[in-house]
Amino acid sequence: MTIYDAVIIGSGAAGGVMAKELSIKNKKVLVLEKGGFVEEAKAYRAYDIVFSGVEIWRAIAVGGSTLVTFGNAVPVLINELKSFGIDIVDEIEELNNELHISPMPCNFIGNATKSFIEAAKNLRLTIKLMPKIIDPKKCLTTCKHCTAGCTTGAKWSSLKNIREAMSLGAKIVTRVSKVRILTSGGKVKGIRYIVNGIEKEINTNIVVTCAGALGTPEILFSAGIEDNVGEGLFTDVFITVGGIVKDIMLNREQDMLAYVKLEHGILSPFFSVFLKPKFICKGIKANPKDIMGIMVKIADASSGKVHKDGKVSKPLTDYDIDLLRKYSEKALEILEAMGADMKTVVATYPRGVHPGGTAAIGKVVDKNLETEIRGLYVADASVLPKAPGAPPMLTIMALAKYLAKKLVET
Repeated sequence: MTIYDAVIIGSGAAGGVMAKELSIKNKKVLVLEKGGFVEEAKAYRAYDIVFSGVEIWRAIAVGGSTLVTFGNAVPVLINELKSFGIDIVDEIEELNNELHISPMPCNFIGNATKSFIEAAKNLRLTIKLMPKIIDPKKCLTTCKHCTAGCTTGAKWSSLKNIREAMSLGAKIVTRVSKVRILTSGGKVKGIRYIVNGIEKEINTNIVVTCAGALGTPEILFSAGIEDNVGEGLFTDVFITVGGIVKDIMLNREQDMLAYVKLEHGILSPFFSVFLKPKFICKGIKANPKDIMGIMVKIADASSGKVHKDGKVSKPLTDYDIDLLRKYSEKALEILEAMGADMKTVVATYPRGVHPGGTAAIGKVVDKNLETEIRGLYVADASVLPKAPGAPPMLTIMALAKYLAKKLVET
């Protein structure tokens, strides 16, 4: 029977970093992934929508949801993590240098984003350019394909880390199901899973679950851990508020190139495909070049739950509704300042794309990201103590780096 130094469950933002970092240090690594390999340009095929009250969108494939992000890389929850004894400042800096994280060059910022920035400044809102993990030399200024899968190879995804880990000797098994942690005396002794209808068993003393906030609870339940597992689910709920602004041309520039930082969320230019049906329902003939959308993303309440039977519930609370309403009013002020016809304003239904909190630090894992079972770790968004209200990918990657260093040291 093959023995691995570490088994990593999941290949998204955290799993890819873990696999790469441990492989660089000559560790024998096995990655287990629920999905399969997909062509990056066709990553939309990997979308999985969980209906939980709030619609939760994710991607199940090698590379996970990093395949369908906007490439946003803003550090979040740094001080909150420090309060638990986790300092990832160095890891953030390392990732900034390795991946050349920065806002897109000026030639990418078109009329819509410029108008958004000017309106926000005039309203005395805090406006920032969004850091991205995108190579501007490969990227297209008018591309709208980020969340469907990058067509040029410009946008970073965890698939790149997985491929590098494989080149260094890591093994990946795809389309895995029914993963179970094997323990003895309160310690990990191995892992069992099914692939192609065949049950496999692997010996290891280290398992790192990076299966995401919806997948990690199942893994922990299998190990007999129940207290607080699956509780506290958040999703960074968002809606898109849109209106008609003549010749704004948001449909011909990248999304989320800038953002307004609010206390519990952000506002950012976003051309949502769900806006046009709303205009049609209102009897408005909306030309795509005239549609201006603003994403209203909030740090929602940790009110959801991943149940032991796998069901997911994430209701909108009164707090969430009030915060969405409050920040939508800010978005409306920006739209009006941009010259929008306020009679045309519409809004999409709430969705969530950053699930987290279901194995929270201080409740399920300690400052070393280890559970009550020795050798069983969590390094994905499950461990985040609260909703960030902004893209958490960079922080998740930094946490994985932080853990990889600790595992190598020990």
